[in-house]
Amino acid sequence: MNLAVRLLLILATTVAVSSALGQTVTIAVKAEPNTLDPHKVVGRQSEAFLANVFDGLTARDASGTLVPGLAESWEQVGDTTWRFHLRQGVSFQNGEPFDSASVRFTLARAGNPDSPATTWSQINTITGVDIVDAFTVDIHTVSPDVLLPARLAELFGPMLPPVYTVEAGDDFGTHPVGTGPFVLKEWVKNERLVLAANENYWRGAPSVKEIVVRPIAEDATRVAALIAGEVDLIEGLPHVMVDMIDSRPELRVERVSASRVFYISIDASVKPLDDVRVRQALNYAIDRQAIIDRLFGGLGRPAATIVSAQAFGFDPSVEPYPYDPEKAKALLAEAGYPNGFSVEFDYFTGSVADHYALSQAVAGYWSQIGIDVKENAYELGVFQEKRGANQAAPLYVYSLGDVFLEPFWLVEWLAAGDMSRRYSNPEVNALIQEIRSTFDASRRAELYSEVQRLMKEDAQHAFLFQVDTLWGANDRVNFTLRADEVPWFYPLSLAD
Repeated sequence: MNLAVRLLLILATTVAVSSALGQTVTIAVKAEPNTLDPHKVVGRQSEAFLANVFDGLTARDASGTLVPGLAESWEQVGDTTWRFHLRQGVSFQNGEPFDSASVRFTLARAGNPDSPATTWSQINTITGVDIVDAFTVDIHTVSPDVLLPARLAELFGPMLPPVYTVEAGDDFGTHPVGTGPFVLKEWVKNERLVLAANENYWRGAPSVKEIVVRPIAEDATRVAALIAGEVDLIEGLPHVMVDMIDSRPELRVERVSASRVFYISIDASVKPLDDVRVRQALNYAIDRQAIIDRLFGGLGRPAATIVSAQAFGFDPSVEPYPYDPEKAKALLAEAGYPNGFSVEFDYFTGSVADHYALSQAVAGYWSQIGIDVKENAYELGVFQEKRGANQAAPLYVYSLGDVFLEPFWLVEWLAAGDMSRRYSNPEVNALIQEIRSTFDASRRAELYSEVQRLMKEDAQHAFLFQVDTLWGANDRVNFTLRADEVPWFYPLSLAD
């Protein structure tokens, strides 16, 4: 049976046909995903879609608490073994049963170190999966891994149907099958992506029967579509437009104090950025609060490191760099650059966060201390390819959200992983390894505190701030944002 026929059968058995426009919600986002294959997806803009088609072994509720997903419970059965007890009676959207074999297949497929996705970096401690019985698996890790259950949630641990996944091959990314609340009904690239309710969903069928997702890159165009009634929800409402939306009785602003931290990534292997004094100068030169006030309506707070204020282990005593351009100039002179230097600086569009205006502001502050900044603009997908190939400029603007609300993966990624930009501090690396195997929460918090202190002192990157995440909504829909920024459409409903 060919793939097209199989997909028609999936839709016929799991999707209720929407008989009226009233059953459909239309959402405008900044960019469509690069793929819906969980093991090839790149970037949060793409990853965020996964939770609506797939489920992980665990999940996060609206408050950020780890809760059961496709696993009803889990426990340690040894220092390096986690046992997961799987939910019975769950089927994939094509009718394949979910069981222990699905878990073993999925984690084996996900464990490809050559994948461009971030999935592998989240499960690279796994050494094997043993099937205890049809609905019990033991997952073994190379060393004690306290955060493995959290990493097997919907973003990094989506479960796949073995038979269909193999048959679909490279087409899986555009014709995915999961156990999640919505089925991908249609995908017209750069125009629309249609999700239909999975009427057989194990949590119960979604209230909204169809969701049309439209990629609209321009902020003003998304806002205009909301005002005109063409869409019901828009992602990434510009902070400067909050008052305009709030002034309209049929519209509202949905906001959440999100865990995303904006920062400037610094390649510490490139001169003169290999000098800590230069990196510190870049930090002192930026007026973080002024940028928050000017670009984000004051809805934010300066950040000292990648660890967000919402995260476990956040240490408020590690304070952000103050704005001190004179100190920045003195540090540059001390490092041998009294007249500054020239450097390239990348930014991109089409992300879950606005980077363009931010890059302009930061470049302006740096120019005031004598740094000649050459800016390069890219579309998100193009930039991610450059970044993945280590071809990005020595400086680029970026932002990361803490999906686990515990910062281990961010700290590891930035200090010793793919986002480290060749920075290395043996003391930080040792702390990271200790955190991974420390099950005592109070001790982990102490270790995170020390990591934050070292990251700030090293000025590894120029960490900037957190700002509230904003969406625009009309009065047709009920929708609540989450601090982890995952747009979980399952609770979405139509207003009475």
